[in-house]
Amino acid sequence: MNAIYSWVKNIVIFLVITTIVTNLLGKSSYKKYVNLITGIILVILVISPLLKLFQLDKTMDYYFTTNSLLAEAEDMNSRLVNAQEEQMSAILEEYKEQIGKQVGNLLEREDLYLIDINVTVNEDENSATFGNLLSLEVTAGYTGADTKESLVDIDRIDIKNIKIGEKNEADTENDSNILTPGEINIKNLLSDFYNMNPDNINISIQE
Repeated sequence: MNAIYSWVKNIVIFLVITTIVTNLLGKSSYKKYVNLITGIILVILVISPLLKLFQLDKTMDYYFTTNSLLAEAEDMNSRLVNAQEEQMSAILEEYKEQIGKQVGNLLEREDLYLIDINVTVNEDENSATFGNLLSLEVTAGYTGADTKESLVDIDRIDIKNIKIGEKNEADTENDSNILTPGEINIKNLLSDFYNMNPDNINISIQE
């Protein structure tokens, strides 16, 4: 009898509180959400004796606790993965910066200074060559008065343009890709230092 009295009392108190809250909200846009939540709670209060009778309350508590733990575990795992990715990204960026500093030091020994560099590394963590250098794109300039023209002390000889036949676009592109002796020297230097294929190194020295 006390159980029934307590059950009815809980329902009545809940309905009174719900009525007060609903009146306070007035025409607020949140009123429909409050009504939805209070309706669900009211249903649970009404059927609570049945839940206890068939011990369904324990089953509901079990599933609720299990789902809560799973949600927390997934959230923690997601945060951990994101943190690891951010940490790995920061490490790779620091690694690339260190390579840029190394290249700058190597260029200084050749009377050059680093203008720009693009470092590409293998960022696949599942790869056996993870972290290895894939390519280098380096733009450098001569320091001080040292230019590629002053590397060889010879008199300049002006030769008039000699045109034989028509020069196609492919020949023009090949001419623009021809490296100077200084660029070849730096390319070989970087290739030996990083044990890379020279074809993966692009070097441009500006006058």
